[in-house]
Amino acid sequence: MNRTLARLMTVACLALSVAMAARAAYGTFDDAELMIPEFGIIAFGPGILTRTDVIGDGVLFEFAGLDASASGVKDDYPVSDVGQILPSHGNGDFSNLDGVGAFFTNIGDDTVGVSVFVNTGFTGPSGTPSGDLANDTFWRSEWIDVPPSETRLIALDFGWATPWGIADNPLPHTQGLDGVAAAINAFDISEVSAIGFQVRDLAGVADSSRVLVKAVPEPSAAILIIIAAPLLLARRTRRKA
Repeated sequence: MNRTLARLMTVACLALSVAMAARAAYGTFDDAELMIPEFGIIAFGPGILTRTDVIGDGVLFEFAGLDASASGVKDDYPVSDVGQILPSHGNGDFSNLDGVGAFFTNIGDDTVGVSVFVNTGFTGPSGTPSGDLANDTFWRSEWIDVPPSETRLIALDFGWATPWGIADNPLPHTQGLDGVAAAINAFDISEVSAIGFQVRDLAGVADSSRVLVKAVPEPSAAILIIIAAPLLLARRTRRKA
């Protein structure tokens, strides 16, 4: 085995370990989830939305009128089944998961930023404290730029997310500072009240931004992809030698 192939196999083994540890415990937006009525409208931010269930895997979201601010779509309380513990109060107990994510493919002509988010903390009669809007916290993943014709796996990890509306959180809700990444505590992970994603156009030049959203593959499929890529590269390297 030559040195290049050995290095590639080492990378493949490391990637396999990461895939086995990380992919199996993520909820995702499948086609059925993305086609519920709530995902058909912009929940916050500028612009208008057209949504299409394309042939095969994925749902196409076409945004018009985006700018540098975030425009979001979401599944609000009670959250649909995306792999969390069921049945639960409002289907909001995500304590069996490490996060939520999906693949995003930009089929438009301009780079867009994408981020996945959740809201935690019940604000109704069953909240702690009961009926308190301060319980609510918005958590987002990093903003990831997705250039035209490219795909990115974008996920919010419950162990490291950026919060907004956290400064007034009463205990036992997660404590922290707005805009400073932190772990979502176990109490709030069991009170997820909304999940979704947001898109923005920093350049402000796109008349329309088209994003195809696909569910994260099953762990076995993800592992096959990670293993196959280095092997194919090694084969090409040997042919050139």
